[in-house]
Amino acid sequence: MDLGITGRSAYVVGRDSGLGRACAGVLAAEGVTLADSPVGCDIVVSHGDRRSPGALLGPDALGDLTAAWDAVVRTVEDYRTGLPGMVSRRWGRLVWIGSARARAMDADDDEIGAVVSLAMMGLHKVVTAEEGAHAVTANAVLRGGSATDEDVAHTVAFLCSTGAGYLSGVTLTVDGGAGSAMF
Repeated sequence: MDLGITGRSAYVVGRDSGLGRACAGVLAAEGVTLADSPVGCDIVVSHGDRRSPGALLGPDALGDLTAAWDAVVRTVEDYRTGLPGMVSRRWGRLVWIGSARARAMDADDDEIGAVVSLAMMGLHKVVTAEEGAHAVTANAVLRGGSATDEDVAHTVAFLCSTGAGYLSGVTLTVDGGAGSAMF
């Protein structure tokens, strides 16, 4: 399937390992040029760090929350850096990859990852309201169940496609139906 993104440029956080490598690989296979910075890019893909589940009020919570929040700050900085070019070209895609636990907060789940992902889902709604008129979309992909890096990467590529240009402020969960969330 032609996603209509050949010739676009993308900045993918963490291209040197796991999820970032998978996203970069799928986008490159679609003809997207990979950049070393978000400056002038058409697409910015970012993600939180996968780590062990952590309780929001647990003994290590402050350090864990600070580390998780650093990914949010980095993402906002990358979005702000890439956005002027997207607005001027009237085409852009911003995609965050987070934890599916945000949709079903259970006591045994990663509460910190859920809070961070909920914050990013809200941020994408704000970006959609502010930048949607410039044909810039902002979406989230939540990973859960036994979804592989490649499963997530293909969903990210779809959200970057021309055909997904009218999807913005949307959150897609990639979990193979394993999650119990109702929203």
